[in-house]
Amino acid sequence: MPISRRNFMADASVLGMLAALLPQLAAAQASSAVQASEEDTPHDSYDFWNGFFDSVNPFSQNYGNKAATRGPSDQLPDPEAQTQYLHFDTNNKRLRYATDIKREELLDHDGDVQVSVAIAQYRPGSGETNLKASQLRLDTTQIKPYRNIAAPLAWSAIAAIAPNQAGKVSLADLGFQSPQATQGTSKILFTGGTGKLAVNISKAQAQSMFMKALNIMIEGAKFAAPLVSLPAISVPALSTFSQALAYWEDRTRFVMSGNLTSAVATQQAMDDPDREAHYIGLVPGDYLMVPQRHVEELAKALPNLEMNQGYLVAKDADPNLPLAQRSQSAVPGITYASMKIGVQPAPESCETKSSSSSGSSSSSSSSSSSHKSSSSSSGSGKSSSGSGSGKSGSESGGSGKSSSDEEKTKN
Repeated sequence: MPISRRNFMADASVLGMLAALLPQLAAAQASSAVQASEEDTPHDSYDFWNGFFDSVNPFSQNYGNKAATRGPSDQLPDPEAQTQYLHFDTNNKRLRYATDIKREELLDHDGDVQVSVAIAQYRPGSGETNLKASQLRLDTTQIKPYRNIAAPLAWSAIAAIAPNQAGKVSLADLGFQSPQATQGTSKILFTGGTGKLAVNISKAQAQSMFMKALNIMIEGAKFAAPLVSLPAISVPALSTFSQALAYWEDRTRFVMSGNLTSAVATQQAMDDPDREAHYIGLVPGDYLMVPQRHVEELAKALPNLEMNQGYLVAKDADPNLPLAQRSQSAVPGITYASMKIGVQPAPESCETKSSSSSGSSSSSSSSSSSHKSSSSSSGSGKSSSGSGSGKSGSESGGSGKSSSDEEKTKN
């Protein structure tokens, strides 16, 4: 997968954007009189994001150290909010945890894969309040760097989400299906068929510094949708950006919080003895994310649920009702988000195989052509010279054969 100059420059662009916006952020902070209460925002945002990327950050002491993986007991702000991942099995029309995806279901491909992740829906449960200021964030990273690049790459999309006039959250209305919105989470290169991902949803006060910072970034970057999309930047740069943003957010309340989770997309990656013990399987299709606190309630309804366009709906729901109405009546107390994932061999892997096959065919053709040329030269007593190195070698052999025949004729 070719890395463009634009992607190489992304790190500088991200940090440059932060530097350029600092004066505006400082002014916004000075003018802000609203202080978030600890009851509304019990979690320290900076504590969570500081060190979030350490396992894939080559500048961290914990880089590549599987034993140092952050766990719910010490690094998650609220273990009850820990993100759980489920996959909708279209063949059997059932939801199952992504950790239960079997090896034979994964792509059989020995090489890099290209992954696309599109956030489909976000449906807050009936018990959620203060929906006017929420942040939905999706992060994906490589575990191993691509070729000779010094650090693994990362893709991120950070969005401010708010309900419409009817009190519902519509990601389509917010522009999440636009090309601009998906560029930060499409064409993700998982080297060796494995990578990491995380989905986090948090709520800050509407007038908090984070919301002001995000709005300033959106306005300054002329984004059409309320999100910041960061495609293919280095992990160290994204780590710095995340810490700076968390500093401005200060306090928050996590609805879902998840550390980077290992994701395996190929059979060969699952067979890798160096992979992490805990992982989820990645296959094309719909995925559901729910917080740990809603797992038991979801388990009771799971056999009667299916997914339709990213929504949970009851299997026995009246098909004559609009999808939005069916989705609201299904497990109303459960907060969930959904995403659609695509997995395919990386283009360069395909090109390499095609090139290799083409090269073999070309070599065979060249050899056959050289043999014919040699025979012809041998009969006429003439030799030809080739321009290519492989061709020249074959025809050089033909030329030698011709000289030998001439000597025999003389004798």
